[in-house]
Amino acid sequence: MNGDDREAFNWIIGPAARAIAFVAEESIVAGTLNRSIIFLEGSEPLLRAARETLETHGADEAVRGIDRLLSEAPTLSKNTAKLKENDFGIVNSHSFIGVWGALEVAIEDTVTLVLEKDKNALGLVAQAGIKTNTFEQGPLSEEDAGRLYRRIESQLRRSLKAGEFYVKVLEIFGIDIACRSSVLSKLQEANSVRNCLLHRGGVIDDRAAESSCALRRLKGQKIHITQSRYLDYYSAVSSFLKEMLAAVIASPYTRMANEEEEV
Repeated sequence: MNGDDREAFNWIIGPAARAIAFVAEESIVAGTLNRSIIFLEGSEPLLRAARETLETHGADEAVRGIDRLLSEAPTLSKNTAKLKENDFGIVNSHSFIGVWGALEVAIEDTVTLVLEKDKNALGLVAQAGIKTNTFEQGPLSEEDAGRLYRRIESQLRRSLKAGEFYVKVLEIFGIDIACRSSVLSKLQEANSVRNCLLHRGGVIDDRAAESSCALRRLKGQKIHITQSRYLDYYSAVSSFLKEMLAAVIASPYTRMANEEEEV
């Protein structure tokens, strides 16, 4: 089997692998931004000291550059103070939403790819109790795969929490994830917080409070994504994605590649 054939067989790995890479990058971006904010907050006295030294030595061009930086210092100082509030809550919130989005996309892309490439996938969905009578047999088109995924999500999410749904929807296709209950619980909490951040201005509503024991005491309050909370959610998403990658590697879809290579 040549490289192109192997890549064609291993399409199933792509979504999880890309999500892991994105989540890792997001952590780097958030961490770098937080440290940059700390640096900016204390930079004005350093700039003034540098300006004084450079002016003494007649470095007019460098002095003009520092003057431009100093002219922006009041605005930057105000912004950094805002971003540092609640233990970098704003920065962490934006990063967390990106991390959660990567997880959701990895699940959806994996399922829709299976529906597009496996002629037997529609039968597996039907066996799981999902109505498929409006779809033609065989691999689905990209549009139909997307529609069927939304139908699967709508039906399964009625009785399953976020992490449980992700495990179940992949399990339909023989992608079996071994994920700790503590991770699934944290994913449910993170999903509820994500919804409150985007739809409720960060205020924990009744639905979120009922969905997670950890959020009940915060009902009616605005939640802040502190460093500690961000790391908890980041760790849960990372753990799930690593288990997901292991599961897709062990799935029938990559085993087909190994069997073909042996032949």
